[in-house]
Amino acid sequence: MQPQEIELKLVILRLSGEDALKQLRRSPSLARRAMSQHWLENRYFDTPDGQLQQHRCALRLRHIRPHPEPIRATQPPTWIQTFKTAGQSQGGLSQRGEWEAPVIQARLDREALRGTAWDALDPNDAWFSQLQPLFETRCLRTTWQVRRKDGTHIEVALDAGEVLARGRTAPFVELELESKSGSADTLFELAEELAKRVPVLPSNRSKAERGQALWADRLLEPAKARHLQAGTNEPIASLAVRAMEEMLDQFSRNLDSLMYSDAPELVHQARVGWRRWRSMHKLLRPWLDEAPDVTPMKPLLQALGHQRNLDVACTETLPLWAPSWPGEGTVWLDSVEILKDAREQHRAHLRDCLADPEVGLALLRWARTLWQMNDKPLDLTKREALERLARWHRQMRALLHPAHDTWIDVASLHKARLLAKRLRYGSEALASALPARKQRRVNQWMSAAQSWQTRIGQARDAWQAAECLQAVGGSEAMAYFLKGVGAAMDRSAQEKANQR
Repeated sequence: MQPQEIELKLVILRLSGEDALKQLRRSPSLARRAMSQHWLENRYFDTPDGQLQQHRCALRLRHIRPHPEPIRATQPPTWIQTFKTAGQSQGGLSQRGEWEAPVIQARLDREALRGTAWDALDPNDAWFSQLQPLFETRCLRTTWQVRRKDGTHIEVALDAGEVLARGRTAPFVELELESKSGSADTLFELAEELAKRVPVLPSNRSKAERGQALWADRLLEPAKARHLQAGTNEPIASLAVRAMEEMLDQFSRNLDSLMYSDAPELVHQARVGWRRWRSMHKLLRPWLDEAPDVTPMKPLLQALGHQRNLDVACTETLPLWAPSWPGEGTVWLDSVEILKDAREQHRAHLRDCLADPEVGLALLRWARTLWQMNDKPLDLTKREALERLARWHRQMRALLHPAHDTWIDVASLHKARLLAKRLRYGSEALASALPARKQRRVNQWMSAAQSWQTRIGQARDAWQAAECLQAVGGSEAMAYFLKGVGAAMDRSAQEKANQR
């Protein structure tokens, strides 16, 4: 039987390892339990063309040293070889194959891989002969053993250290909960208790993936949507749950990177992940039990929205319309500088919102709900999913093509834009599970939805830039100029909609 690891991983935000340890030791489940500490040095291996990464596997050597270290070592260093295979991973919870064996010194041992999944992965040892160290992780690990009266046994590990690759380093502070016995629900229960003490984000990114990204200089790269394909004979309900897991992962990964990077695309992709998740949630709502409350997320979502408005205004809208500005150039430049300052100040506020423990708790509850849905499949059919998408398409068309020759108001245009997003994201997620004829129909809906989303969105960007300028005390003349641009673009969208 294949050994299984069931683990929940959480990224700790803003706190140093020492501060996180102080907070965690006050948690009821850890307060009176003995803890142990060790230094861990991990060396990860792969082929030059990254075969293990492509197959979502990891092979490492781990060196363990006690903390504090004894004055004189009485035993040779302990090295452990670990091979992990791809498995199910969502919302920070992973279940994957894992094989460990002690090895001599810091050298890989092929014999220790006999009888594991490596035999099928590399039957002729073609890869093994090419393996080379790519990156390292070094950290201080603090562990607790949590045992309950019902037989549950969970190992809690706090890792604080750094990843090293190609002369680059990146710090990390992570919390890992591994089930030794018991269910995934017990992991989530303990995780929620600990998340009340430290700000966290559920994370599907392993240390191996973190090291690979640092090696490739992609550690803070924005996480974009990954559109999933339905498996052979896979029920559409199963695809829907997998899609929601991927959407939550996109949201969380971009939030994590936002703590360390000012890249506007991270804000954009975080919001895309959230909108995709909300669209799927709305599509599946008739088949879902009560969902976790989103109220704790509202300050963060509002901050993300305003940051996006400021980013678009500074990097897209104002540069686009600067040549058309009829006023003095100094007025435009002064207002741009005011807006840039406001943008930087708001980014600090956004990170404060992100570090609120309520955010991590809400994401944990969503991840737990999705995990439970794997054990209790949705009673959703292809016909029902298609009917929901068709309903959104009819609603969008009704707004854009009214029954009578009436002019479409701006509010209806923007309501149509929201429906277009919902239709687009829901269609993208489920299209591959539908018959070919239905897929063509859904693809037409997606194309129309994306076109209207873009057309109406351009007008909205001009309006939002004007409102941002007014909010920070920029030029009123510039604000009215941009509102005029937005009104003209709205007019163009209205005329396009009326040409039916």
